[in-house]
Amino acid sequence: MSTHATRDDLATQQPDAPDAAARTRLRGLGSRVTEPRVRVLAALMQGAEPLSHQAVCDALPEDAGIDRVTVYRVLDWLVAGGVVHKTAGADRVFRFSLAEHDAAREAAHRSHSHFHCTHCGRDFCLEAAEPPAMPKAALPAGFAADHAELTIKGCCADCGAGSQQGNAPCPK
Repeated sequence: MSTHATRDDLATQQPDAPDAAARTRLRGLGSRVTEPRVRVLAALMQGAEPLSHQAVCDALPEDAGIDRVTVYRVLDWLVAGGVVHKTAGADRVFRFSLAEHDAAREAAHRSHSHFHCTHCGRDFCLEAAEPPAMPKAALPAGFAADHAELTIKGCCADCGAGSQQGNAPCPK
């Protein structure tokens, strides 16, 4: 028996965790596993918040050799497959996040309000601010609301509007 480890043995001993998780996810979909798909999905899996196309490109290793058009195609493919959600921000930039991250964020943000800084574009959780009551009487026949949101817009403390005591940057 040889004492030298094979390349496959070394790969399983020291896997690159994000890439390995992305490969596993793609195999689970029954899809072709390509390096661009692995790298883009791994970048989204590591993102703490939804990422723009540019942020995905910036998260890729410089030596990945994946061009911007390929990143767009992979993102669109992931959206079409239901793995990733694509949403437009207030700045009209599309952002991409894993579907399960969106579901968790939705549940966590179901019962509090937000402040959106119109200057820098950041969102802040307002833990003490009650969300509005459900507008049951105002809904047309056949409609059913499951939650309501309140977003206050203005200028945050960092942009010069005063103190932001008790509020933390929102993970959305």
